[in-house]
Amino acid sequence: MTDPELVEWRRSFPTHALLALGRYAAIAGLGLGVVWLLFGGEPKSLDTGLSNPLAVVMPASLVLAGLGALPYVIAVLRRPVLAANHYALHVRPTWVRTLVLPWARIAKIVAFQVGDEPYLLIRCRSTFDRSGDQPSRIDQSALRAALQSSDSELLDGYDLAVRMRDFTGTPEAQLAALAAVTPDHVALEKEVCKL
Repeated sequence: MTDPELVEWRRSFPTHALLALGRYAAIAGLGLGVVWLLFGGEPKSLDTGLSNPLAVVMPASLVLAGLGALPYVIAVLRRPVLAANHYALHVRPTWVRTLVLPWARIAKIVAFQVGDEPYLLIRCRSTFDRSGDQPSRIDQSALRAALQSSDSELLDGYDLAVRMRDFTGTPEAQLAALAAVTPDHVALEKEVCKL
Protein backbone atom coordinates (compact mmCIF):
# COMPACT_ATOMS: atom_id res chain seq x y z
CA MET A 1 0.00 0.00 0.00
CA THR A 2 1.44 3.37 -0.95
CA ASP A 3 0.94 6.67 0.80
CA PRO A 4 -0.63 9.25 -1.58
CA GLU A 5 1.09 12.04 0.34
CA LEU A 6 4.53 10.46 0.12
CA VAL A 7 7.19 12.55 -1.56
CA GLU A 8 10.29 10.62 -2.52
CA TRP A 9 13.30 12.03 -4.34
CA ARG A 10 14.37 9.83 -7.25
CA ARG A 11 17.91 8.61 -6.98
CA SER A 12 20.40 9.45 -9.69
CA PHE A 13 22.87 7.07 -11.29
CA PRO A 14 25.56 6.16 -8.69
CA THR A 15 28.40 7.88 -10.57
CA HIS A 16 30.33 9.01 -7.49
CA ALA A 17 29.97 5.68 -5.71
CA LEU A 18 31.18 3.84 -8.82
CA LEU A 19 34.14 6.21 -9.15
CA ALA A 20 35.07 5.58 -5.53
CA LEU A 21 34.80 1.82 -6.12
CA GLY A 22 36.95 2.16 -9.25
CA ARG A 23 39.61 4.14 -7.36
CA TYR A 24 39.66 1.52 -4.63
CA ALA A 25 39.88 -1.31 -7.17
CA ALA A 26 42.80 0.40 -8.92
CA ILE A 27 44.72 1.02 -5.69
CA ALA A 28 43.96 -2.46 -4.34
CA GLY A 29 44.93 -3.99 -7.68
CA LEU A 30 48.28 -2.21 -7.61
CA GLY A 31 48.85 -3.33 -4.03
CA LEU A 32 47.92 -6.91 -4.87
CA GLY A 33 50.25 -6.79 -7.87
CA VAL A 34 53.14 -5.76 -5.64
CA VAL A 35 52.28 -8.50 -3.14
CA TRP A 36 52.08 -11.05 -5.96
CA LEU A 37 55.49 -9.96 -7.31
CA LEU A 38 57.03 -10.29 -3.85
CA PHE A 39 55.23 -13.35 -2.51
CA GLY A 40 53.41 -14.98 -5.43
CA GLY A 41 56.07 -17.60 -6.08
CA GLU A 42 56.51 -18.70 -2.47
CA PRO A 43 56.32 -22.48 -2.06
CA LYS A 44 53.80 -23.93 0.39
CA SER A 45 56.51 -25.72 2.32
CA LEU A 46 60.15 -24.99 3.07
CA ASP A 47 63.06 -27.31 2.23
CA THR A 48 62.94 -28.51 5.81
CA GLY A 49 59.39 -29.78 5.32
CA LEU A 50 57.78 -27.09 7.52
CA SER A 51 54.99 -24.94 6.13
CA ASN A 52 56.11 -21.62 4.68
CA PRO A 53 54.45 -18.68 6.53
CA LEU A 54 55.09 -16.39 3.55
CA ALA A 55 52.87 -18.58 1.34
CA VAL A 56 49.77 -17.23 3.09
CA VAL A 57 50.61 -13.57 2.38
CA MET A 58 49.00 -13.56 -1.08
CA PRO A 59 45.74 -15.33 -0.08
CA ALA A 60 45.48 -13.15 3.04
CA SER A 61 46.01 -10.03 0.91
CA LEU A 62 43.22 -11.14 -1.44
CA VAL A 63 40.84 -11.64 1.50
CA LEU A 64 41.74 -8.24 2.99
CA ALA A 65 41.29 -6.50 -0.37
CA GLY A 66 37.87 -8.16 -0.76
CA LEU A 67 36.80 -7.11 2.72
CA GLY A 68 38.04 -3.58 2.04
CA ALA A 69 35.90 -3.43 -1.10
CA LEU A 70 32.68 -4.28 0.77
CA PRO A 71 31.82 -0.71 1.89
CA TYR A 72 32.32 0.56 -1.66
CA VAL A 73 30.17 -2.18 -3.18
CA ILE A 74 27.46 -1.65 -0.57
CA ALA A 75 27.53 2.11 -1.26
CA VAL A 76 26.82 1.37 -4.93
CA LEU A 77 23.98 -1.01 -4.11
CA ARG A 78 22.44 0.77 -1.10
CA ARG A 79 21.90 4.31 -2.26
CA PRO A 80 20.86 7.39 -0.25
CA VAL A 81 17.14 7.93 0.30
CA LEU A 82 15.06 11.00 1.07
CA ALA A 83 11.30 10.61 1.43
CA ALA A 84 8.70 12.50 3.40
CA ASN A 85 5.08 12.14 4.35
CA HIS A 86 2.77 13.94 6.77
CA TYR A 87 4.43 12.23 9.77
CA ALA A 88 8.16 12.19 9.19
CA LEU A 89 11.18 12.70 7.03
CA HIS A 90 12.88 9.43 6.05
CA VAL A 91 16.58 9.97 5.36
CA ARG A 92 19.40 7.60 4.48
CA PRO A 93 22.40 9.91 4.00
CA THR A 94 24.86 7.02 3.70
CA TRP A 95 24.57 3.29 3.10
CA VAL A 96 24.44 2.48 6.80
CA ARG A 97 20.89 3.11 8.03
CA THR A 98 17.65 4.92 7.27
CA LEU A 99 16.59 7.51 9.83
CA VAL A 100 12.97 8.33 10.57
CA LEU A 101 12.82 11.94 11.79
CA PRO A 102 9.31 12.99 12.89
CA TRP A 103 8.45 16.53 11.79
CA ALA A 104 7.95 17.47 15.45
CA ARG A 105 11.70 16.94 15.98
CA ILE A 106 12.84 18.98 12.95
CA ALA A 107 13.46 22.70 13.36
CA LYS A 108 14.94 23.74 10.02
CA ILE A 109 15.76 22.40 6.56
CA VAL A 110 17.97 24.39 4.23
CA ALA A 111 19.98 23.73 1.09
CA PHE A 112 23.49 25.13 0.83
CA GLN A 113 25.73 25.16 -2.20
CA VAL A 114 29.19 24.35 -0.84
CA GLY A 115 31.65 24.81 -3.67
CA ASP A 116 30.08 22.99 -6.61
CA GLU A 117 28.04 20.59 -4.50
CA PRO A 118 24.58 21.25 -3.02
CA TYR A 119 23.76 19.79 0.41
CA LEU A 120 20.41 19.55 2.19
CA LEU A 121 21.02 20.31 5.85
CA ILE A 122 18.65 19.34 8.65
CA ARG A 123 18.59 20.86 12.13
CA CYS A 124 16.77 18.90 14.81
CA ARG A 125 15.09 20.32 17.87
CA SER A 126 16.52 19.42 21.24
CA THR A 127 13.52 17.99 23.08
CA PHE A 128 12.90 15.39 25.72
CA ASP A 129 10.73 13.49 23.25
CA ARG A 130 12.91 10.74 21.80
CA SER A 131 10.49 9.50 19.16
CA GLY A 132 12.17 8.71 15.89
CA ASP A 133 15.86 8.26 15.31
CA GLN A 134 18.72 10.37 16.56
CA PRO A 135 21.43 11.18 13.98
CA SER A 136 24.75 9.78 15.13
CA ARG A 137 28.32 10.20 13.96
CA ILE A 138 28.00 7.35 11.47
CA ASP A 139 25.11 9.21 9.75
CA GLN A 140 26.99 12.51 9.57
CA SER A 141 29.70 11.83 6.99
CA ALA A 142 28.04 14.14 4.43
CA LEU A 143 27.71 16.83 7.12
CA ARG A 144 31.42 16.52 7.96
CA ALA A 145 32.28 16.79 4.26
CA ALA A 146 30.20 19.97 3.95
CA LEU A 147 31.81 21.46 7.05
CA GLN A 148 35.31 20.67 5.76
CA SER A 149 34.55 22.18 2.35
CA SER A 150 33.32 25.45 3.81
CA ASP A 151 34.70 27.79 6.41
CA SER A 152 31.29 29.39 6.88
CA GLU A 153 29.77 29.38 10.35
CA LEU A 154 26.31 29.17 8.74
CA LEU A 155 26.66 25.38 8.64
CA ASP A 156 27.22 25.05 12.39
CA GLY A 157 24.39 23.62 14.46
CA TYR A 158 22.99 21.25 11.85
CA ASP A 159 22.58 17.59 12.74
CA LEU A 160 22.43 15.92 9.34
CA ALA A 161 23.29 16.56 5.70
CA VAL A 162 22.34 14.84 2.46
CA ARG A 163 24.24 15.24 -0.81
CA MET A 164 21.66 16.48 -3.29
CA ARG A 165 23.78 15.23 -6.23
CA ASP A 166 22.67 11.70 -5.31
CA PHE A 167 19.17 12.54 -6.53
CA THR A 168 17.74 13.56 -9.91
CA GLY A 169 16.54 17.04 -10.70
CA THR A 170 17.75 20.47 -9.73
CA PRO A 171 18.11 21.39 -6.06
CA GLU A 172 15.32 23.96 -6.47
CA ALA A 173 12.92 21.29 -7.82
CA GLN A 174 13.92 18.92 -5.03
CA LEU A 175 13.17 21.60 -2.42
CA ALA A 176 9.83 22.40 -4.06
CA ALA A 177 8.82 18.74 -3.87
CA LEU A 178 9.81 18.59 -0.21
CA ALA A 179 7.91 21.81 0.55
CA ALA A 180 4.65 20.08 -0.45
CA VAL A 181 4.66 17.95 2.72
CA THR A 182 6.72 20.06 5.12
CA PRO A 183 4.58 21.36 8.01
CA ASP A 184 4.42 25.06 8.78
CA HIS A 185 6.42 24.86 12.01
CA VAL A 186 9.53 23.65 10.12
CA ALA A 187 11.58 26.48 8.64
CA LEU A 188 12.24 25.44 5.04
CA GLU A 189 14.44 27.57 2.82
CA LYS A 190 12.92 27.20 -0.63
CA GLU A 191 16.02 28.39 -2.48
CA VAL A 192 19.56 27.10 -2.42
CA CYS A 193 21.84 29.38 -0.40
CA LYS A 194 25.28 29.85 -1.93
CA LEU A 195 28.35 30.05 0.27
